[in-house]
Amino acid sequence: MKKVMLIGETRVGKSTLIQSLSGEDYSSHRAMAVEYCGPFINIPGEFLENSRFYHVLISTSVECDILVLIQDATRSSSLFPPLFASMFNRKIIGVITKTDVPDANVERAERLLRNAGVKEVVAVSSETGAGLDILRSMLL
Repeated sequence: MKKVMLIGETRVGKSTLIQSLSGEDYSSHRAMAVEYCGPFINIPGEFLENSRFYHVLISTSVECDILVLIQDATRSSSLFPPLFASMFNRKIIGVITKTDVPDANVERAERLLRNAGVKEVVAVSSETGAGLDILRSMLL
């Protein structure tokens, strides 16, 4: 698997996604620091939530092959600004998480990711495993 950096707001399911994809028992330490877990780079949600940290996102992206922008299907808004993806010179994949939750709106989440400049989007559920095989194949 290529080196993958995950970017998303706090509590969108980045750590759960890493655990589901890697098969390892991974839990974030919830520190304000970049965490490395095998081929995954877990970026704290606060780095997206505060634009003063965008320089960390850009400089850390140099270490990876693929960026994954994560949008929670249960959220009605997104902190990804329009064309956010255009500031990175890497392959970018959008991932919609929590698709199995009753109030999930996958169409809205996809629209928010597309507004951020993401071209490829996959919807996943770490609970049911739906979409994880597709995402794994995209990360190879």
